[in-house]
Amino acid sequence: MEFGITRMIGDLKALGFNKVEAVTASDGTPFAVLRGFEIKLGRFAGRAIDLALPAPPNFPQGVGAAIHVSTAPQLLPDGSVAGHHNVIASPLGAEWRYWSHNFGWTGERTTRELLAQVNRIFHDA
Repeated sequence: MEFGITRMIGDLKALGFNKVEAVTASDGTPFAVLRGFEIKLGRFAGRAIDLALPAPPNFPQGVGAAIHVSTAPQLLPDGSVAGHHNVIASPLGAEWRYWSHNFGWTGERTTRELLAQVNRIFHDA
């Protein structure tokens, strides 16, 4: 059985994401980057962005505590709004923003469930 970035990218391709690639951030974190990811829900629905998902070595038993977003202009300003969002610089580069999120991931779950939570983040943004 595969784990980590190989598993995440394989799962994303199986779900129909054709523009997905492995990228390693400046801090060594592996990411699955979905190019042209269309936001389906919330006030940013219809926007196409680049979305990066951290892929820890034990994925799908664990996930990173964030999503990383690249788009121009950025969707949310840097900073924190209590109970709403925490957006800061990303180790992926100046054009990326780290959106903090606790996925509450316990045990092995699916990439489809991860994407459902990502969609919820955009719904609530």
